[in-house]
Amino acid sequence: MKRDEYKTKEQFTKELAEMHQRIAELESSKAERKQAEEMLRVQTDELQALMDGLSHTGIGVDIVSTDYKILFKNQTLEEKSKGLTGELCYEKYRGLKKPCDPCPMIKAEKGNKVESVELTDVERGNYGLFSVPLPNPDGTVDKAIEGIIDITERKQAEEALRESEEFSSSLLSDSPNPIHVINPDTSIQYVNPALEKITGYSSAELIGRVIPYPWWPEETRDGIRRDFEGALHDGVRRLENRLQKKNGEQFWVDITFTEIKHDGKFKHYLSNWTDITECKQMEAEKLQLEQQAQMASRLATVGEMASGIAHEINNPLTAVIGYADLVLERDIPEEAKEDVRIIHNGAKRVADIVKRLLTFARQHQPERTYLDINDIIKTTLEFRAYELETSNIKVTTHLAHDLPRTMADAGQLQQVLLNLIINAETEMRLAHEGGKLSVKTGTVDDTIRISFKDDGPGIKKENLEKIFNPFFTTREVGKGTGLGLSLCHGIIAEHNGRIYAESKPGRGATFIVELPVITEEKQLEMAEPAEEVKKVARARILVVDDEPAICRFLKRVLTGEGHEVETVTSAGDALEKMKGTRYNLILLDIKLPDMSGIELYRHIKDATPSWAKRIVFITGDVMGTDTRSFLSRTKVPYITKPFDTEQLKKEINRRLAGGA
Repeated sequence: MKRDEYKTKEQFTKELAEMHQRIAELESSKAERKQAEEMLRVQTDELQALMDGLSHTGIGVDIVSTDYKILFKNQTLEEKSKGLTGELCYEKYRGLKKPCDPCPMIKAEKGNKVESVELTDVERGNYGLFSVPLPNPDGTVDKAIEGIIDITERKQAEEALRESEEFSSSLLSDSPNPIHVINPDTSIQYVNPALEKITGYSSAELIGRVIPYPWWPEETRDGIRRDFEGALHDGVRRLENRLQKKNGEQFWVDITFTEIKHDGKFKHYLSNWTDITECKQMEAEKLQLEQQAQMASRLATVGEMASGIAHEINNPLTAVIGYADLVLERDIPEEAKEDVRIIHNGAKRVADIVKRLLTFARQHQPERTYLDINDIIKTTLEFRAYELETSNIKVTTHLAHDLPRTMADAGQLQQVLLNLIINAETEMRLAHEGGKLSVKTGTVDDTIRISFKDDGPGIKKENLEKIFNPFFTTREVGKGTGLGLSLCHGIIAEHNGRIYAESKPGRGATFIVELPVITEEKQLEMAEPAEEVKKVARARILVVDDEPAICRFLKRVLTGEGHEVETVTSAGDALEKMKGTRYNLILLDIKLPDMSGIELYRHIKDATPSWAKRIVFITGDVMGTDTRSFLSRTKVPYITKPFDTEQLKKEINRRLAGGA
């Protein structure tokens, strides 16, 4: 072999070194691969342990390729998929016929983050699926890790909650009671159809509204606000309020408040109404009847007491007025005569007061008689004259002189007129501490019209039709019951009449009462003689009265007229006198100490009927029930105390001229 065919030693050695170096590199690479394989095994074991650990929580975990094949799964998923690793995931353990839409793997393939997808397995229940892409070192994605949570119980709970909410909503919406839900800031969260119906407001008009709510009447809004806030903050859970519909009509409700809480925290108030308008109306009617009964009882007591007091007052008044008349007939100094006139006028004034008191306190069954409306008005104004004057209220009257008489109950009618006067007086006094009241009467066709016009604050338009409703009042609690005008309305309606009001705020109010004219069929009272009767020159007269002053006065006046007069102070003495003497006229007081004048009259009528026709009663108790009944039944003539001298002379002469 030629020497040049062989490598030099140096070359051989170099190649051998390179060979050993490659062998060493190969050995190192093998070690690294083994190390990498070991690290992958450890990581796989750790991942398996982690995924198996999640099995205890009920969470299924797997790794799925982009072609939907299962590469890896934990124990929970193993049980659900029955060991079918490598099969299509959506067919084997999701119970689907095709990939879910949207598919988490597709989104992962595009690099999108997927939070969750809910799946329904008809056989197994409901699941929540979330997927996180697992990128390769080069950034590509060919697999993803999935987590599958069984949410069947949660979905069942949600369905139960939904059904419960639907049931609760149905209870609220179908409830016949008006209901609304209130937020903590008092804004309205919900109203049911029943509340819309009773108030007339739609839910669109109410949702979001805060206090004051539109169904709070303006005139009582402050009081309702206090009640409402007390109910929310002070623990009061039940109220009664008078509310107002959209059309202005008012109604009563019983309101119950209930707190709605969630997780122990307060969320809302539920306000439940019960319409108690009918109950309130029944209560109002009952209260009216009770008040009328109480008033009747009180007035009956007052009437009985006033009747007795009137007799005691009228007797001395008769003497005062009579003797004042006698003194005035004398020739005395003008200064003294003026003093006597003051005494006379004062006594007459007291007599008028007693008469009005008896008229107002008179109690009997409702009795309609023919009467003069103007007289009732005058009497009522006189009865209230002092209060009107001290309240700085000027009263003017325009009473028609040709006003026809009509049939009415004087006591009930006076009650109506007095109520209207007091209402006007109160409003004017509160508004500007005084005012003007104008009272007017007249006729329109066959109707008597009475009007009371004041210059008070007036009545709001929306209240004009409501002021006659029971319990309606614009005054503060405790300062008005709202029953006065409703009672007036009832009385006038019973008389086939009408009562209403006209007003503009700030320009006063006018209350108008209209009553039908009822033609009088017969004259109930004796007409005055057209001509002056001739004076009877001499008559024998017996005066029976327990007041010595009255006896002396009557004897003095009648003796001055030329009559022969005898006086006694008891019924027993009168009977003794009549045994031996025949009298042309017997003036008999009704109230006597031993035997009443009525009993004495009956005794005389039974013994000597012709003598009973000569009796004329003198009484201060003509308004008493028993006295009125007796006089009305027997038609016995009478003279009321107190009387003045001229009245007495005229009546006595007329009786004597009548053939007594």
